[in-house]
Amino acid sequence: MSEQKPTVFIHTNPKQQVGALVSEYSFKRNSKTPDAFSVEIVSTEDFPWLKTREGQAYLRDGLMREWLYDDLQSFTPLRFTPPELMGYQGRAVMVDPDVFAVGDVMELLTRDMGGKAILARKRGGDKEYASSVMLMDCAKLTHWRVEDQFNEMFDKKRDYMEWISL
Repeated sequence: MSEQKPTVFIHTNPKQQVGALVSEYSFKRNSKTPDAFSVEIVSTEDFPWLKTREGQAYLRDGLMREWLYDDLQSFTPLRFTPPELMGYQGRAVMVDPDVFAVGDVMELLTRDMGGKAILARKRGGDKEYASSVMLMDCAKLTHWRVEDQFNEMFDKKRDYMEWISL
């Protein structure tokens, strides 16, 4: 089996599609080696299980809220799809559709992860990380099963805010 090409994933929904396309362009344009990695746009439209929960209550910040598929941020559960999409091998960067490269993403994709499964920036507090940009070693994330984990929010087994804050 050949080694998986590093991939930048941009997750989006129809409302953020233009931003995702500009983001995709920025990663290729600003790299010295644009053929060394792939860029894939991952859209809510490709994951029908997101729509099946329309109007149902899910756990967010300890409270039950209504899931709205058409929400501006409905793509956020897709932050956790790269390991599955990569067959649990290789490296991936996941970014929100409003993240644009100003430098060469290969510097991030080839960064020493120090044996960690994920690199992300601290967001606030001691335990919160921003998952809007993550570098992932997909082979170390075989426990990520996004559809199952998404459904756990509706069964009160997983809190959305804790999930996206890693």
